[in-house]
This record gives sequence, C-alpha cells and structure tokens, in this order.
Amino acid sequence: MDMRALYYVYLPSERGNDEDAQKHDEFVKANENCLNQNFSLVAGKVYEFEARLAMLEQALERANAALSALSAEQAQ
Repeated sequence: MDMRALYYVYLPSERGNDEDAQKHDEFVKANENCLNQNFSLVAGKVYEFEARLAMLEQALERANAALSALSAEQAQ
C-alpha cells in the first residue's frame, strides 16, 4: 500500500447562513469519505508493519535458538 494516496481533510464548522444546505452536506460527506480513506490506508500500513515486526521477531528467535545450540555444542 502506497502512502501517497492520503487525502487532505478539512473538517468544516457549522454551515454559514448564506451556504446552501445541500452543498454543505455534500462537502461534509466528501470530507468524511476522504477521512475514511485516510484511516483505511493508515490502518493498512499499521497491519503491514505489525506483520513485518512479527516476522523479524520470529527470525530473531530462530537466530537466538541457533546461537544457543551452537554455544551448547562448543561447551561440550
């Protein structure tokens, strides 16, 4: 997943007196959509990093086990 797909999000305040209600609602919905896309992308990256971290932890555990076995053999 590529992080360049993040979108700018502007959270509007209350609708102005001269602002059309339908346009305001469309604007808010568009921003909500962008915000949801941002959260989806960020969550995807977090899951990707968690998977990579788990893989590295497993590799480290295997390396430590191999070193322990090697040290035990040399001690005999």
